[in-house]
Amino acid sequence: MDLIGGGAKNYPSFLKFLGDEKDLGSPFQINFPLISPMDMPPLDKVARNCADNDLSSRCTCIDCPDICPIIPPVSPPNEGPACHVGGLSCLSFILIVSYSLAILGFLIGYIIQLTIRKRREKTYERVALSADAASPRIHTRGLVGAASLAQNPDEDSLNNQSESRHLGRGASLLDPIETVQPKQYPLNNFLRRNFYKLGLFTASSPWLTFTITFLLIGLLNIGWKKFEVETDPVRLWVAPSSESKQQKEFFDEKFGPFYRTEQIFITSLAGDVETKPNAAIGGPIEVGTRAPVLSWDHLKYLFQVEADIRALRSRNGHNLRDVCFKPAGPRGACVVQSVAAWFGDDIDDYDEDTWAPHLQACAQSPVDCLPDFQQPLSPQYVLGGVPVKESGDKTYLEAEALVITYVVSDSLDPEVQAKAMEWEEVLKGYLTDLAKRSASETGLEITFSTGVSLEEEINKSTNTDVTIVVLSYLAMFFYVSLTLGNGSLSREEDGVISSLVEWAHNFPKLFASNNLASSTLSVDSRTTPRILPRLPRSLFVGSKFTLGLFAIILVILSVSSSVGLFSFLGVKVTLIIAEVIPFLVLAVGVDNVFLLVHELDRQNFLHGPNAATQNYQGPGFSAPMSPTNSHRSPFDSTYNEVDAASMPLYLLPEERVARTLAKIGPSILLSTITETVAFGLGALVPMPAVRNFALYAAGSVFLNATLQVTVFLSALLLDLKRFEVFS
Repeated sequence: MDLIGGGAKNYPSFLKFLGDEKDLGSPFQINFPLISPMDMPPLDKVARNCADNDLSSRCTCIDCPDICPIIPPVSPPNEGPACHVGGLSCLSFILIVSYSLAILGFLIGYIIQLTIRKRREKTYERVALSADAASPRIHTRGLVGAASLAQNPDEDSLNNQSESRHLGRGASLLDPIETVQPKQYPLNNFLRRNFYKLGLFTASSPWLTFTITFLLIGLLNIGWKKFEVETDPVRLWVAPSSESKQQKEFFDEKFGPFYRTEQIFITSLAGDVETKPNAAIGGPIEVGTRAPVLSWDHLKYLFQVEADIRALRSRNGHNLRDVCFKPAGPRGACVVQSVAAWFGDDIDDYDEDTWAPHLQACAQSPVDCLPDFQQPLSPQYVLGGVPVKESGDKTYLEAEALVITYVVSDSLDPEVQAKAMEWEEVLKGYLTDLAKRSASETGLEITFSTGVSLEEEINKSTNTDVTIVVLSYLAMFFYVSLTLGNGSLSREEDGVISSLVEWAHNFPKLFASNNLASSTLSVDSRTTPRILPRLPRSLFVGSKFTLGLFAIILVILSVSSSVGLFSFLGVKVTLIIAEVIPFLVLAVGVDNVFLLVHELDRQNFLHGPNAATQNYQGPGFSAPMSPTNSHRSPFDSTYNEVDAASMPLYLLPEERVARTLAKIGPSILLSTITETVAFGLGALVPMPAVRNFALYAAGSVFLNATLQVTVFLSALLLDLKRFEVFS
């Protein structure tokens, strides 16, 4: 009725629409009487029913649902009789029973294992006591399993060759506290032996390790030549094997892809605030309403904007007619849905008094105001926020928004598509500038959406995230550099905090009247007032700025190498990868760095140059305080782990680095395998965005761990030698 009846809601309105004289309608005015004349009898015919038995009036089922046969209902497959045990379904009952039995079996097994372990511990304790009485060489600390300590440096109590004989240099991979434990895990020992050999090689040949590693990294980064970023939402989130995607590709191939739409939304800045009751919150709320956007000045401004858009040309000379959709053929008119189309894209024939009635008439009867492409333009396509009266009539002149839609042809041909996107870029630039100046020029607020807006917005958000990524890496660099040191930041003696406190205490003495005399008589340089604080030397020697920077660089290289590898294999980078992978690998990589550095500090404490002054006597005995261990607490886990009878006191830096990797390497390996497999399983998801993310994450985590157990160990050795030279 909106198209053929002028929006009539009853028969008098419909008869009036049919009788009005207009171009596309009655050639002369016809006034239909609403009441029949007295001398004309009414047509008193009985209306036929489509479901009558009379064959002359009976209709088919598709036109008359009343005569359609009633099909008996068919119950769904899941509405049949189901298996239940009480109030539970059989499936739920089986799962609950299975879960309960599994928990019960676990508890029984744990109790049995605990009982067996306690019996073994009693046996070990008796052996240890008898061994103490028989052999004076075993340390009399009364530790459980002390008999397992080897009386021969190269042979244990079970007449098995110790690890030091296999590894050379007299090194044992077992810590003193571990050698007195009766149980060892073969897999862990196997991994520690191999990681010890790897650490010994990387520490003994650091520059060879650097050369080989960075050569492989350079080869992996060659794949950046095939680097591509996937920004198409369809290719990102829809699996290639999806039936819907295949059907769409078939449709696009046979009939062409759907159109590219460019839309402009125009509203007025001025508005009122109306208070309305809201039962949901139990009180009134303020609702903002915009002022009507239609006026004579706004209408003229709209015509000027559309004229400017028709005149736009891309860098290769393409304009709107070159890219728009033309239903009537190449010489036809472009599809532009706008209020201006009701005026024939020419407002010169109207003035301030005649535009409003014409627009109201076109909105009520779109067939009377056909645009150039000859398709009736309904008001819901060009007007928004139209108020509705109590009678049901719409007041189109009080609409709150105008919508302009340009329909642009799309194609599978890359050249045709590139031409449309090139013009869209020009349109986007014009609308961006228009949105900035429209508020000051006419008081209108203009927003828009073009065919390239989605991809550009995604890319723009990614570019802004680069700053966040860089700042996070810088913050992590400073944190790693400051906390990887030897504790000089927090020690009570010769620390940064204590130095700053001392400087703040002495600084007011500079302004005292007798500051010169007091400073000349002062013997302790720490109490002498200074303009700048006196920072401890250990801050510059013990802080690992270069090592922290190297750890961050390894994280970046692992991400870069993963991108290069998978780009070479044809896996496109997605925006999720660019935003998430750097943070993910940074978090995982920094954890491993702390583990390695802290274990090396522990090895240095046990077997470093100052280890000879640390005369430990076991639990219950105190070690003499020295400048090296004065800051350590008696409750430190490394304080009571030395047995001089079973372990060499001093080891070369290469040995200490190798022992560090032997201790931490199995944990890094197992965690890396777990993370890589977990991300690798994510690659089984058919969604391209998730699959590509999982592949890149798995590659980055694996490469980062590989770099940490090879080239980072060489860097640890060089930093260790630097520290020992300058300390």
